[in-house]
Amino acid sequence: MRRALKDSVGILLTVVVLCVCYTLLVTLLGQLFFNKQANGSLITNSKGQKVGSELLAQPFTAKKYLWGRNMILDTTSFKSTQGRVAYGTISNLSQTSTELRTQVKQRAAVIGALNNQKNVPAELVTTSGSGLDPEISPQAAAYQVERIARARSLSAKTVQKVISKYTSQKTGGILGAARVNVLQVNLALDKIKS
Repeated sequence: MRRALKDSVGILLTVVVLCVCYTLLVTLLGQLFFNKQANGSLITNSKGQKVGSELLAQPFTAKKYLWGRNMILDTTSFKSTQGRVAYGTISNLSQTSTELRTQVKQRAAVIGALNNQKNVPAELVTTSGSGLDPEISPQAAAYQVERIARARSLSAKTVQKVISKYTSQKTGGILGAARVNVLQVNLALDKIKS
């Protein structure tokens, strides 16, 4: 009986240390040293309203906005949005899927027509593994400059300048690739008076 009680107390202490103390310690350290990241890397507008996160994709669909990595499942949504790109959820189709190839071709045709250009960057017509990528390549952003400029009655140079401002280079000059945060660009474009 004593042994069972001793074992029960040991288990209870282990649970308290690992589940309560460890969780509190990690939360405290996160709040102290990585407050912004621990709270979702939220972005606020000039009115102090939370408008999104630096870490998660937002579904921008109007022609005046920079479009992020594609999250589209079907092309029927293109027809119903009258010149807007619609976003949905991620796809689990393999790269060898005939259905995926058909979807990509249809998306490329629509996005190419909306941008008055051919050779659509692959990331604008394919989904990502998570479907939550908040950034696109500078090349995919540059592809959209003319459309955004026309829709906002701005010069292409002005739009490109905003995109360049929110372009991050390789982490530490070594890791990853250059990338553009879609939400930050769109918020900055909304502040410009045309």
